[in-house]
Amino acid sequence: MPHKEEEQTEFTPELYPPFPSDVPQISLETIALTKLLNGDSAEQGRVFDACVGRGFFYLELDGCAEGDVIRRGAEQIASVGERVFRLPLAEKMDYKMGKSLFGYKYAGATVTDTAGTPDTAEFFNVGKNDMIVPNDRMLRPWPPAVLDAKLLFAEYVKTAHSIGLMILKILAEKLGIDPSEMAKRHRIEKLSGDHVRITRGPPREKDEMPEIQTPSHTDFGTITILMNWLGGLQVWSESARKAQLNTFQPDVPGEWLWVNPKRGCAIINLGDAAVRFTNGILCSGRHRVIPSPGAQGRFPRYSIVYFVRPEDKCVMKPIQGRDVPEGKESEDEEITAHQWIYQKSQGLGNRFNN
Repeated sequence: MPHKEEEQTEFTPELYPPFPSDVPQISLETIALTKLLNGDSAEQGRVFDACVGRGFFYLELDGCAEGDVIRRGAEQIASVGERVFRLPLAEKMDYKMGKSLFGYKYAGATVTDTAGTPDTAEFFNVGKNDMIVPNDRMLRPWPPAVLDAKLLFAEYVKTAHSIGLMILKILAEKLGIDPSEMAKRHRIEKLSGDHVRITRGPPREKDEMPEIQTPSHTDFGTITILMNWLGGLQVWSESARKAQLNTFQPDVPGEWLWVNPKRGCAIINLGDAAVRFTNGILCSGRHRVIPSPGAQGRFPRYSIVYFVRPEDKCVMKPIQGRDVPEGKESEDEEITAHQWIYQKSQGLGNRFNN
C-alpha cells in the first residue's frame, strides 16, 4: 500500500551542498552537445566508444539552444513536480500508474530485493504523446499543474527526443545500420512508452545506507536523458549487462560507484532496446538510486528523465547492419515494444496495480 503523506521540502538546487569527494566515484566521458550538433567526427567516435563500453556518459549542454532547453526546462519541470507531489495522497492516487506506465507511482510500489523490501521514491510519468497534441486528443487525465505547464513539457519532449535521435543516428552509422531504420522505430508522433519522469526521493533517515530508492536495473528503452542536481545514481564498476536470475544483482563481480552530477551536464545512458536492436553490441549499463551521500542526503532528491523508447508497434528484432552480428532467433522475436517494456517492468517487481 502507499506510504502515508510526509512533510515536503522544496526543490532548491541553489542551496545544495557540493557532492562529497570522499566517496568512490565512476569516471565517465564528458561529450559536448555542441560538437555533436556540428558533426564533429572525433566526438561522435567518443559517443560510440562510451556506448559500446559502459553505456553511460555526460553530455555537456553549454553553448547551444538545445542544451539551454534541457538545462532550464529540467529545473522548471522539477518545480512542477514539486507541486504535484505536494498534492494529498488520495488525489495523487487518482492518477496512479497502470499498465500504460504513465501517471503516479507511490513510494513502495516496487520491491528492491528478494525479501520484498519496498522502494522509497515516488515518481510521476508524463506521457510524451499527450504533451505534443491538443488537449482534446490526450488519452488520459493529468493534474492541473501538469496541464498548466503543457507548453514547457512539449518543448522539453521535442528537444530531448531530437537529442536522443541524434545519438541513435551516430550509433547506427558507426555500426553500418541505415539510420532511417533506427529513426523509423522512434518517431515522435507515434504512440510509445516515451515519457518525462519526475522523481522525488526522500531525504536520508539515517547516516548509513540501507535505503534503496530505485533498485538495481537496466533501462527498458533505447536512450535515457537524465538531469539531476544531487548524488544518488550509482553504476556498477564493471560492464554488467544483465542481472543474476531473481537476485537484482549484476552478473559480474564489482562494486557500486557514485555518479557525480556535473553542473551543466545531462547524464546519458543506453537501455535494453539499444542492445536488442544491435544484437548485443551496445551496452545498457546497470545502475540503481540510493539517497544522496553526505550533507546532500538532508535534501529530497529530484531528477528529471526523458526516455526515448521504441514505438509501441515496433517489433523488437535486431536491425541488420555491417557490424551487427548475426544471431539465432529468440523465442520472443516477434514481441512488440509495448509488450516487451511492460514485461520488463513487471520483472522489476513493480506492483502498480496494487
